[in-house]
Amino acid sequence: MKKFLLIVRIITWVLLLAGTGVLVGLSGIEHDRKPCRKVSITIDYGAADILITKKEIDSLITRTAGTVKGKPLGYINIAAVEGSIRRQSYVAEVKVFNSNDGDLSVQVRQREPLLRIINRKFESFYLDESGAMLPVNPNFSARAIVANGIIDYSYAKNPNYRVNVLSLSDSVMYDSLLTNLYKLAMYITHDKFLKVQIGEIYVDERGEFELIPRVGNHTILFGKAEDMDEKFKKLFAFYKLGLNRIGWNKYNVVNIKFKNQVVCSKI
Repeated sequence: MKKFLLIVRIITWVLLLAGTGVLVGLSGIEHDRKPCRKVSITIDYGAADILITKKEIDSLITRTAGTVKGKPLGYINIAAVEGSIRRQSYVAEVKVFNSNDGDLSVQVRQREPLLRIINRKFESFYLDESGAMLPVNPNFSARAIVANGIIDYSYAKNPNYRVNVLSLSDSVMYDSLLTNLYKLAMYITHDKFLKVQIGEIYVDERGEFELIPRVGNHTILFGKAEDMDEKFKKLFAFYKLGLNRIGWNKYNVVNIKFKNQVVCSKI
């Protein structure tokens, strides 16, 4: 009798699971047949300026999947749509999915330009906060620190360039000019005072850096992108104890390259 009851229970569970599977399958079929009501696009710009718009994302979707409004959800190639958006230069992350209401939902996170580089040929491109090279958008300009001077790197020659910020010592670009510009720009951008004060980085013929402030008529000789904590502490102290007392236009050059000293001069 116990064996019979056990068999009955097993059969009951199998039938319940099979029934549930059939219902889920029918539900999925019904959902796939449902026409797409609309395309819902959201873009997270973070703290960056706009480099890509909803209209551009919508155009990518149309070029990839045709007109999706009114099309059965099951006939929309989600993977292809997501891939086409992900390949767009300014997109950091994208997620595409169908909602239960019949909407095609597209969630995008835009890359945040960190540094605008202008090379010796006056070609221009961005580095973002992940170290990715980005082209300049002819329709939108992102506010970022500008780096110029003796720079030979070109975006066109390195379309897939990445700075390996997680393991710089293993990177082929380790200690390169672009990597050092990236490290210096990251330091400046993530400090509230420096982000407001420093507007430009100039690269001289020795590959050393000069910082051009927004306030004051002076140039800061920074040297290599090393000992940055110490150098900026000296600069903070000089601004607070020196220039605030004698005036911000007293000197033309503020040299913080050397250890334990700030050397000021007039040209």
